[in-house]
Formats: sequence, C-alpha cells, structure tokens
Amino acid sequence: MRRWRDLSVLMPLSAVIPWILAWVFPGTFTFVLLGLWLAAVFFLLPRQEKRRRENELHRLRQSLQNFFLNVLSHQRHDWMNDLQLIFGYSRMGKTDRIEEIITRVSGEMHKESRIAKLGLPEFVFYLMTVKGENREVALHVKADEELCYAGSLTPEEEEGLIRAVRAGLSAYRYSGLAAKASEPALRIVFGEESGEATLFIEPENDPQAVPVLHRAVQEALESYSLLTVSAEGGTLIRWKLPVQT
Repeated sequence: MRRWRDLSVLMPLSAVIPWILAWVFPGTFTFVLLGLWLAAVFFLLPRQEKRRRENELHRLRQSLQNFFLNVLSHQRHDWMNDLQLIFGYSRMGKTDRIEEIITRVSGEMHKESRIAKLGLPEFVFYLMTVKGENREVALHVKADEELCYAGSLTPEEEEGLIRAVRAGLSAYRYSGLAAKASEPALRIVFGEESGEATLFIEPENDPQAVPVLHRAVQEALESYSLLTVSAEGGTLIRWKLPVQT
C-alpha cells in the first residue's frame, strides 16, 4: 500500500527534472523532452491511481470476507453444539431438556431482533458480530421492544460507542479479573429517560471490575460529545434523542 502512495506522489514530482533541464539547458530537445515527460506523467498517473484504488478495494473485500467467515464459523460452532445436545437428549427421551434448549435459542433470536430495530446500524452490526472477535468475555445485551434511536447519533458518535464497548471488553479481559470469574461477562442495557437515550454497561457478578470498566469507557469517549457518568454497578452513557414532530 505504501508503494502505491509513493508512486502517486513521485510521478508528479518527477516532472521537476525536465523543468530544471529546460531551465539550465534551454533548447528544442529539452523542451520536447519536457513535453513528453509531462504527457507521460498525466497519462500514467490516472492509471496508477485507478490501480491503487482497485488494490485497496481488493484488500478491504478480503478483510471483510475473512471477518464474516470467522463470525459464521463461530455461529456454526454454536449451532452444532445445540443440535448435538438436542440429538443427545432426544435419544435419551429427555424432552424437557430439549424444550429448554429451544426456548433459549428462540429467546436469543428474539433478543437479536429487538437489537436490530434500535436504529443504530453500525453499533448494531458490531453487537451482532462481536463474538467473532471476542470469545473470552461474553456480552449480554438487553433492549426493550419499543426503543429506537434512529437519527440520534452521527456515524462518528456510533463509532465512539463501538470503541467504548470494545475498550470495556478489552480492559476487563486483560485486567486479570475476567480469568478469575466463573463466567466472565459484561451486560449492556439500553434505555430511555427524560428525552435522552441511556446505555448502561456493567460487569455481571463482578463488582471489582466496575472501576476498570468505567475508566476504559471514559477514556474511549473522551473526544466525543457523549456524556459518561459512573453509576451504581457500572457506567452510564447518555445522549439526546431527536425531538419527535
């Protein structure tokens, strides 16, 4: 990637050479050389830029494909575990355990459906695919059916929320506290209060991790307009909702 950038800069700069020659040694030959050199630069530069963009798009496409394959691999692993449990319980005649698994999976699908309707596409995409980049600390998300935050955040502020959650997960994971917990997990609860959206992040059953989590979230949102406050048991993020007309 650096090579293409260097060439895109060096090609126009190379025109300085015939300019200097034409100035030091004025003559027909040097002016013809200058014209040919400039024509070559203006002819090759767009092609070079097009090739650079195509290579960047190709790398981006490959990166996204690898990411989605990783996410699908984790989801397939989870589905296979559930199917194996259902198959095993069916052979043993334990229909009550099968009902438990089906109820759990149905509940998870309903929860994802509610999350998808929050109106924050980038943030929702991250929450839906976070398992692909993190398996050590679970992320449990709770959102009521009627909540919708469409138009309340800019794309940059949505990126800030993603950074905050990712920073919280990483801080908890690498603090050493997650390794001591039997089931390390963070809980995110979406809400609404007095015309403001609220997002509460807390460690599940691990009060020692609260200050670690709050510090990481606060630092991640320092350059954003989102309000971050320490609340009982976790960290609360607030932002204004658009006025309904």
